[in-house]
Amino acid sequence: MSANPLLSCRAVTMRFGGVTALDAVDFNAAQGAITSIIGPNGAGKTTLLSAVTGMIEPTSGRIDLGGTDLTPLPAFKRSHAGVVRTFQNLEVFSNMTVLENVMTGHHRHVRYSALDALVRTPRYRREERRCTDLAQEKLAFVGLSELADAPAGDLAFGQQRAMELARAVAAGPSLLLLDEPAAGLNMKETKALGVLIRRIRDELGITIVLVEHDMDLVMGISDEIMVLNYGKNIAVGTPLEIQKDPDVVRAYLGDDDEDI
Repeated sequence: MSANPLLSCRAVTMRFGGVTALDAVDFNAAQGAITSIIGPNGAGKTTLLSAVTGMIEPTSGRIDLGGTDLTPLPAFKRSHAGVVRTFQNLEVFSNMTVLENVMTGHHRHVRYSALDALVRTPRYRREERRCTDLAQEKLAFVGLSELADAPAGDLAFGQQRAMELARAVAAGPSLLLLDEPAAGLNMKETKALGVLIRRIRDELGITIVLVEHDMDLVMGISDEIMVLNYGKNIAVGTPLEIQKDPDVVRAYLGDDDEDI
């Protein structure tokens, strides 16, 4: 993988009282790669994503994006720096259309004031048109153009997940963090999700970090995988290397009944 990763986490530690959720974790995500984080429930996967986005502050360690230290920055500044995250539980504005949902992803980039919006100035109308055009472009990318005017709450679950990804890429991320995007999807939908994630990387040039329990999806699309267990990094490698790693097999891959 790249010697100059887009995302670099160094000795990231997170303690909650007497519990160590992350124990001096080192993690890299190479520019232009799909890097997955796997591990048993409670291993610290989502905690690491939350540390990267600034939702929680690590006890110690450093997080860099493209060589810039993110560690002291609040979540909104990390978002402006290009870090965007989706969550396992869908965030759908059911009272808005599909197009309007996707437009919210780009709204942090608009260049008009509250007064412009109140009186609907030419600047407001111009920026809203730009935002609308971009949202329509992202809906076309995920295959939802024909549903742009439909109420978002009426979409099937898999379509809502695709809409969420359209909204995420509309935000213009350099780094996209996906937290269990296959949760609740059937096998066909999960396969389509894998194709879409690869397209986001290949066609939009967005670096992706994936936390996921579906091992078929992880092994099928990942360039590199890091394995966490009890807050510690126990292995890093390609999908084939991870499948053969004895520490990983002992941790959970060798047990078909283990919830990963």
